[in-house]
Amino acid sequence: MQERLEPPEYAAVCHILAAPAVARRTAPYVREDDFDWEGLHQEAATMSGGERLLIDLAAELWSAEKTTGLWEIPRRLDAENFRRVIEALYICRGARVAAPVAVFRTDRLEDLAA
Repeated sequence: MQERLEPPEYAAVCHILAAPAVARRTAPYVREDDFDWEGLHQEAATMSGGERLLIDLAAELWSAEKTTGLWEIPRRLDAENFRRVIEALYICRGARVAAPVAVFRTDRLEDLAA
């Protein structure tokens, strides 16, 4: 069986979407090699401002379209989510991070629902 290599952007976006604050709500929108952005943005409409920012930052990493301000990261995220976004930036550059990267898999969705 050949291991499939994922682009670092995919792993970085998964890392953000697996944040404990949003993981249960974002899991259904994570695909094997892409994301259901329409569904994620609809789901984000009922999230807190910080949770919505996580979704927006993940979308920006994936699409490379500027939609958020850099100023929002330190001012609107709590310490845990701030760290997670910084880790995602390292992951996006292809670097490893000290914290394990939580990446969704369809065979793990039932674990998240538990």
